[in-house]
Amino acid sequence: MFGYVRPRIDVLAAEEMDAYRAAYCGLCRALGKQYGFRARFLVNYDMTFLYLLRSGVRVRAEAASCWCPARGCGRKVCTLDPDGYETVTACTVILCVEKLRDNLRDEGFLRSLPYRFLRLLYRRAYKKAARRLPAFAALTTEQLERLRTLEAAQSPSIDATADAFARIVAGCVADLEDPALRRPMEQVLYQTGRFLYLADALDDLREDCKHEAYNPLRFRFAPNQGELSEQELDYLTQLTDSSVNLAGAALALLPLQTCDRLLENTVYLGFPAVFAAVRAHKFRAKAGLAGIGRRSAKDGNTPKGETE
Repeated sequence: MFGYVRPRIDVLAAEEMDAYRAAYCGLCRALGKQYGFRARFLVNYDMTFLYLLRSGVRVRAEAASCWCPARGCGRKVCTLDPDGYETVTACTVILCVEKLRDNLRDEGFLRSLPYRFLRLLYRRAYKKAARRLPAFAALTTEQLERLRTLEAAQSPSIDATADAFARIVAGCVADLEDPALRRPMEQVLYQTGRFLYLADALDDLREDCKHEAYNPLRFRFAPNQGELSEQELDYLTQLTDSSVNLAGAALALLPLQTCDRLLENTVYLGFPAVFAAVRAHKFRAKAGLAGIGRRSAKDGNTPKGETE
């Protein structure tokens, strides 16, 4: 989806990095198993975080060597957790297809042609995912319509626009029956969604100003040629730091059995590092897993990285 929810791998233990890679590759495998081969292209870091959060309260799932289409005849270690991935894959398909639809509305006819093609390509997968999670599909449609209303009004409210997207992300655990698990996870994901929206808005600000596209930061700050002042950037950093603290506090309420250090790393170190990189125009959303967090610890920025 966005690619902003990543751990700082330069401070991860080897076994934690292996667990993260296995979860990421397991999500890719599960998408292919449940929604067809082309659904593998929807795998992303943000939804890997969702899987780790949901699975962290259970005993660690089995991992095994699995065929990797990206490596031809090569193999990778994947987490084998069909039940654990079921909701995560459905959320992944719904969110990614809705993002395609949103991109389609933002572009002219010619520039929207690739999005039209991709929407058709994933139409069957979306219908299957929506049948699996009808309430989440409805929530996503409702909140995206709310976002479009705010966009049409050229709303300068960062809180209102970020809230709409954050509610969608929090809805990824609405199926959990135990409130002792669901409520803290909803808070973790709500703050994650808020962070995602702010990071994406800042990352896109230059292009949005150039094309006069909607971005709440344009109307909140009136940036000069797509650039915010240091004071305005400091304000946004404070907002994301608040989300980090609130997400971390909610995470501490969960009875985590696995992935606790990996989840804490992502929230407390990954979020600030990614936002610092976005702020410095050094973030590459498509940087491969091999490139996450490979800058020196002193600057804390996510690198430009290489694709694995």
